[in-house]
Amino acid sequence: MNETLSPSSPRAVTHRPPLLWDVLAEHLEEASFLWTQRERAMGSAEDTLPEVEAGDEARLRAHLDGLRVGGQPVALRLLRPALESEEPGCVSSAAFVLLASGEQALVLERWAEDTERRPWLRHALALCERPELDAALLEVLPRLAPALQAELLDVLSFRHVDAGPLLERLALADSEPALLAAAFRAARVTQPPVLATWLRKGVEDARPLVRDAAIEAGLLRGLRAAWQSCRGLATEGVEPRLAMLALAVGGAPDDVEKLVRALDRPELRAEALWALGFSGRLAAADAALAVLKEPAPEVAWLALRTFSVITGLSTADVFTREGDEDDVAPPSGTVSSCLPPPEHCPGQVHVAQVERWWARARDRFKPDGRYRDGVPWTPEALLQALHLTPMRHRPALAFELAVRSRGACQVETRGWCGHQRARLRAAGALALERLTRGFDGWMNS
Repeated sequence: MNETLSPSSPRAVTHRPPLLWDVLAEHLEEASFLWTQRERAMGSAEDTLPEVEAGDEARLRAHLDGLRVGGQPVALRLLRPALESEEPGCVSSAAFVLLASGEQALVLERWAEDTERRPWLRHALALCERPELDAALLEVLPRLAPALQAELLDVLSFRHVDAGPLLERLALADSEPALLAAAFRAARVTQPPVLATWLRKGVEDARPLVRDAAIEAGLLRGLRAAWQSCRGLATEGVEPRLAMLALAVGGAPDDVEKLVRALDRPELRAEALWALGFSGRLAAADAALAVLKEPAPEVAWLALRTFSVITGLSTADVFTREGDEDDVAPPSGTVSSCLPPPEHCPGQVHVAQVERWWARARDRFKPDGRYRDGVPWTPEALLQALHLTPMRHRPALAFELAVRSRGACQVETRGWCGHQRARLRAAGALALERLTRGFDGWMNS
């Protein structure tokens, strides 16, 4: 009589299918390539969030999953040795899968010791979706040297982990600028009392790295001192990009006019043009058109881009590009949110065509209105733009949403696309009344 064995029977033998090492090696090779491709796409002047998610990111995640299901044998034979690779994407992919498998101690040790590969390992720490990692990062933070504390604080703020109790115990008085700036960035995701005194000092700091981090955190908390600093720094400070953007998206007509006047200063022209594109104001469009009429080819594309993003004019119809140069910024290696520099694209603007179009279209725009792509700016339009605007321009939009929501909706624009979409959906449920007002109307004293 034949005996039928159940899966739970002690005599039952479970056989796992043999690992196909050539397939697994291909998974790692493809993941390495796609990790790098995705990083580049996150700064693209053409790709949008849905396109990145459905393209490089979807393929990358499939290969990462293929590596993860192999378990410990794959970790020992492929992933751990891959941490020594000279390819950034290979190191990041291997570290990501190891972290997903619970080997955070190994990856953290490599991150702390391997200076050359540290930025690549940091990417994996930032993007890892294993919740248990947060506690491990908080535990190791106090034991690190200041430079490593700064990097880990950026990882924690990217992951939206509240490090408030630890921030208050850091030796910030004698810290390096990088650590102080990272502490301010981490304060964006803590409860408001954390570092309140430090923030008020930070917005006056002479070091742009520290100052801008304090200003951004202060604006998210509605700190009037941060807003006042922006007004003073936009045209007089060193590295004024953040201050100019704040005035463009949250300022009164006088603030926008200050940016328009900055176009007369060669050292500020590119930065001012870039910021004015996010203002959505008629005065900004007129000013950008005036720049187009001048013989200054080095800012022609930027002026046209500013004019286009406000008015909705298609640049393809009025711009002849020179060569095949790529205006996509390469990945910087940082995980913290940052504002990309003004983009440059050599070519020729057909100014007469722009002028003829504007002569017909200008009456549709009200002097006191705000526009994006030729339609009135609304909170809903901001959320839609974060879905559909090219990736390169999204950090500035995410900054405005973060400030206007008082930090309730902070979108990490280099994070996984699905996580970004989830945060944008949550933002749609917020009371968005503040999103229609200037910053000065609701900043605290």
